Amino acid sequence: MKWALSVVVVAVLILLVYLLIYRKESVFEKPEIDLNNVPKLVMAFYHGWYGSPEGPTKKWVHWNHWIMDIKTGKIVKYHNPEKFVDEGRRDIGAVHYPLLGPYDVRSLETLKAHFKWAEDAGINVFVFDWFGPPGGYIDKNFDIMLKAATILNSSLRFAILYDGYEYRKAPPEEVINELYYIIRNYGSHPKYLRLQEFPVIFIYASQYFPCNTWAKIIRELRGKGLKALFLCDAVSKADEYLKVFDGIYTYSPAGVLNAGQDLLQLYSRMMYEAKRYRALCALTVLPGYDDTAVRIPGFIIERKNGETYNYTWSVVLELNPRWVMICSWNEWHEGTEIEPSLEYGYKYLELTKVHVSTFKKKP
Repeated sequence: MKWALSVVVVAVLILLVYLLIYRKESVFEKPEIDLNNVPKLVMAFYHGWYGSPEGPTKKWVHWNHWIMDIKTGKIVKYHNPEKFVDEGRRDIGAVHYPLLGPYDVRSLETLKAHFKWAEDAGINVFVFDWFGPPGGYIDKNFDIMLKAATILNSSLRFAILYDGYEYRKAPPEEVINELYYIIRNYGSHPKYLRLQEFPVIFIYASQYFPCNTWAKIIRELRGKGLKALFLCDAVSKADEYLKVFDGIYTYSPAGVLNAGQDLLQLYSRMMYEAKRYRALCALTVLPGYDDTAVRIPGFIIERKNGETYNYTWSVVLELNPRWVMICSWNEWHEGTEIEPSLEYGYKYLELTKVHVSTFKKKP
């Protein structure tokens, strides 16, 4: 009888241990966010990788972009900014030409112009494309940008678009280390975007890892006391990834528009899933797309004299999210920039200002 009782006790103990372990692995606790107290913000993706010999970087970076044959995946040549293809126009990796010329993002004068233009257009946040490594070229550029914003007393805030891990096939441990570095080094900076005291991080190409891997990554970060908010770029699996992430966004609707799909339907589904999981939702607008200067064959979404930009804004304004993303401030390689250019002047900043005003007036 005693032997039988002992067996039962042991079995119960094993079951309790199993349930505790299972609960720890299966229940994912997220920070409590007051969704009724989320400010309306307009953000633009900022690509801080440009350098020039005449600027602080002392060499060409990214303006001398490669040209890739998509069918083979091979780089067939590089642009050469030392070469002029037309009067006053260098050979750069872009179909449009910056009004500032091929600038250096480490230049205070460049950043001063960018900050002023963005502020005047009503943009609140630059979301910086960060792909490491810690202490590397891009990381230093982000640090320079934060310091410049402080020196210039800019009203802009800054957040990070965590990128690059998918290209180099980084293991989860490396991602944990980089996100830990980002949060520890930048999350408490006065210029960094925080929502209800949580620093905000946008994860690019989130579906590179399955949802359970992200759960382990984020759980470990929070176990170290780092309580950031993470937004996923995983629209096609929103119902799965929002079990782990604190919000959802998409970097660009270019693929949707190129395929002739219904943008309103896509964004409506994003809003629905976000509401279902009590999560943040950011919707993205786009002026157009043209990557034919860096990819063979690339593809083009015509700007149509501003009609494409106005259309994407109209969809977003109808759904009225709390956050709007602009793709992009200066992704010149893919022709999505709203930064002033020789081709369009200040047109897209002027359109932005009108749409932002409408957006901010909506309750």
